[in-house]
Amino acid sequence: MSRSVEQAAKNESTFRHANETLEKKAGEFGFDEEPTPYLCECEDERCTKLVLLSREQYEAVRANPKQFVMVPGHQEADDALVQEEARFTVIEKGGQEGGLVAEQDPRSAKA
Repeated sequence: MSRSVEQAAKNESTFRHANETLEKKAGEFGFDEEPTPYLCECEDERCTKLVLLSREQYEAVRANPKQFVMVPGHQEADDALVQEEARFTVIEKGGQEGGLVAEQDPRSAKA
């Protein structure tokens, strides 16, 4: 397994962990229908782009531990496109990277 695959999985998982905190806070403040800012969960550790999603939209992405939400155009060529909207893109990781991100999922019993 190449270091780049491991690093990409780590970067994406770091953004996802941050978004889990944002999602929890959105719930505490009662933002159910209102769009809430989430971090782009792409591989670029320097990315600071935001994606506006309702909590329902975020939960739909998080239903699969291999899925990530990101700004359109931030996906990699080997990512499977799940959903493409004007404001956001949902991708699914496959192969070794998919396995790594699933293991690092904060909602997983293993994480």
